[in-house]
Amino acid sequence: MSAPDRMCQHCSGGLDGKRADAKFCSAYCRVNSHRKDVGRVEPIRADVVIDKPMRDVLVEDNHLNPQDEHDAAKVREAFDRMCRHLCEKYA
Repeated sequence: MSAPDRMCQHCSGGLDGKRADAKFCSAYCRVNSHRKDVGRVEPIRADVVIDKPMRDVLVEDNHLNPQDEHDAAKVREAFDRMCRHLCEKYA
């Protein structure tokens, strides 16, 4: 296969200057291709109950300010932020 025929599997950009076995032009394309293949985490449903032990974990991990512990919208934002952080860390 000649060099001009090699294209990124995600964005179809050129792979000039990349290794002979390269499939993607950048880490961005590699990661986003993987995310597209495996799917993304669904948003947190509104009917999910975030109980006191989970709120304590959010506070201890600095995702939630203790003063906002009883504000449902801020608790839900903190829970969503913590879930995204864990997905990025372990995915």
